[in-house]
Amino acid sequence: GSGDIVLGSGVHVLTKPVSGRTYNARTTCTAGGFVGSFSGSSIQLYPFIPANSLTVSSFAVNVSTLAIGGLLRILVYSDLNGVPTTKLLESTSLDCSTTGVKTYTASFTFTAGTVYWLGYYANMTLSAMFTFSATDLTPISAPTSNFSNANRIVTAAATFPNAPSTLGTATPATTDALYINLISA
Repeated sequence: GSGDIVLGSGVHVLTKPVSGRTYNARTTCTAGGFVGSFSGSSIQLYPFIPANSLTVSSFAVNVSTLAIGGLLRILVYSDLNGVPTTKLLESTSLDCSTTGVKTYTASFTFTAGTVYWLGYYANMTLSAMFTFSATDLTPISAPTSNFSNANRIVTAAATFPNAPSTLGTATPATTDALYINLISA
């Protein structure tokens, strides 16, 4: 064609996916498992751009401190011009009232070079969840008020338990993000 090469804004899952292995969207850090929290009634999403196509059989999060009555849902949205748009996957509610790994079993294929928005929301503020530090996520924009911290996620208001089919307005933020593992089929 024209000779123009268009590259995505991130590089994830660089090696060819192997059945039964676990992958995640971490891009720069060498150690995961930071413990953080996030508020309920707010969807939080971060970009995931696989370098290789990847079919997963399940999604998992790790709860390090129980939250009595806490429920969480994992989300995948499509991308349109750099923002999340259409809901492609919404998990059932994962019970966060006990500690440990919480798994949602569902087959989903991520296509190489396609931008997805991976995220979550909950019915209440959940604390002590395993997260990526904000500095270890792909920068998506520069905030106008603080040039030293790049925006790493987007947030959108939502009423639990049904995420909107079309996301609507998403606001960039500089916070940490929930560590979501993708288990390949």
